[in-house]
Amino acid sequence: MTIPSPSTQRVIIIGGGISGLAAARELSKDPNTHVTLLEARNRLGGRIVTHRNLIDPSLEQSGDVPPGASSLVYDFGASWIHGVDPANPLFEIAQTGQMEYVHTDSDIMFKQPGPVAMPGEESDRLWQVTWDILDKAQEFSAEHRDEIPEERSFKEWLTDYLENQVQNTDPEGANYLEEDVKKLVPGLAMYWADENAIPLERVSMKWMDAEDIFPGDHSIVTNGFDRVIKVVSAGLKGNIRVLLEHVVEKIEYDETEVRVLTSQGIFTADKVLCTLPLGVLKSSHATLFHPQLPALKQQAISRLGFGTMYKILLFFPTCFWPLHKHFINFLPSPLTIPSPGLVQHFGLNDRQVEALTVYMQDLANYSSLMPQYNIPILVGYATNRAAELMERLSDEEARTVYLCQMAHYFPILLQEEGTGKEGELVGKALWPTVSFMSRWNQDPFARGSYTSIPTSASPMDLEVFGTPVGARAYGTLCGDDEEDNNNDKEEKVVGEAKFKLTSVEDAENGRIFFAGEHTSPSRFASVHGALMTGQREAAKILGQHSF
Repeated sequence: MTIPSPSTQRVIIIGGGISGLAAARELSKDPNTHVTLLEARNRLGGRIVTHRNLIDPSLEQSGDVPPGASSLVYDFGASWIHGVDPANPLFEIAQTGQMEYVHTDSDIMFKQPGPVAMPGEESDRLWQVTWDILDKAQEFSAEHRDEIPEERSFKEWLTDYLENQVQNTDPEGANYLEEDVKKLVPGLAMYWADENAIPLERVSMKWMDAEDIFPGDHSIVTNGFDRVIKVVSAGLKGNIRVLLEHVVEKIEYDETEVRVLTSQGIFTADKVLCTLPLGVLKSSHATLFHPQLPALKQQAISRLGFGTMYKILLFFPTCFWPLHKHFINFLPSPLTIPSPGLVQHFGLNDRQVEALTVYMQDLANYSSLMPQYNIPILVGYATNRAAELMERLSDEEARTVYLCQMAHYFPILLQEEGTGKEGELVGKALWPTVSFMSRWNQDPFARGSYTSIPTSASPMDLEVFGTPVGARAYGTLCGDDEEDNNNDKEEKVVGEAKFKLTSVEDAENGRIFFAGEHTSPSRFASVHGALMTGQREAAKILGQHSF
């Protein structure tokens, strides 16, 4: 007796980032599943983007960038492995792709404008105090979840904790904290805002512990994060068709199939996996899906946060900051900063002043590439409102803003040229003439960097993406005057019958699936989370097709 083979199913994957590629790799293992992957950009990778030829060697010869700068690779998007451990699915990929990474664990801190940095032991203690308080906040979140109002922020909890839970009279007593240290903690706690791209006043206290972190070091990749993309792409088999520069404009679905309208034509499939970033869904879901998504998913898209992590690469002719420190941190400055004299010195315009003012009221920080490469390159970061303001500037304007910020702490940037000791470069001779910056907030195919859980949201808003969406039709004969005011329903005419389509949550027979870091309840805002959701949804799609 011959057992008939299962019929072929057609799947469209929207988005060629890590989640879409991970799903494609899993689906390609089934010869009866034919996949078309549609990517809007002219490359794969999504928010993983590595530049391997960013610097023309002629810039080294002219002295515009330091020697060796043209041989490096630069990650403008994802660049960290969060948890270097075999439990992390990125670990095996990193080994296969021969990825090199470094655990960065040294920093220098400035707590006020001026050339004097905080002593290392004082900085270490401040960070330890901050980590301890963040740990207590997460423990409080887990232990008192039911009592914490949804709208309560971490900033409110921290203010209450510092005012009512600590004391500065008995060094041997519980919760002792010196008054000057207590004043610095809110500024250092902005680290959480920077890491999660969400202001402290919007961080949900109820879900401070939502993210499940893999064990192991947090390490920066030094030879290109795109190696992840290359390893995953290499696993694709012949039943996968990848089409670049296909911008999806509409996703129409009913009870029998899905039609995807793109800038380069229409594609039909039995199922669609949507891996569009949350930022794109926020800006276009209402016009993208027909019928519109069910209420639960629309609410989740609205409630979840999607912030921006901004980077600027600054190429200096020589290093004037501590050689062996991975990070330089600047605590929030008083409201009188930036200095009017420095603003005038650097000729900042109003937009630059606004960006600098916001930036200096955050925990401003840089990473130095000196420890890894011995090349004087700084990576400046900004998040939230500061990131949005920086992206509105030209490369040259943003570069000058960062120079002005650093000049508050490094007077060598302001000296007259030729006055340095032993022939050292000073003043304008130190200023970089080349810089490159990311623009994820302005990118129409990203609209930001990654997901967060703000006040009034919860992991359940991430969970709802785990249920596929289907469509249901109902209707009467044409000419019936019955009105239906539900805007989420789309009209469809078949023969003499007029039908209304409505979207439904349908775990068994749904046709629209969702993957991406914003669909992982416990591993959001990470590459490994995006990877795992692609694998998760591929298993669902294949499971539906197995019967």
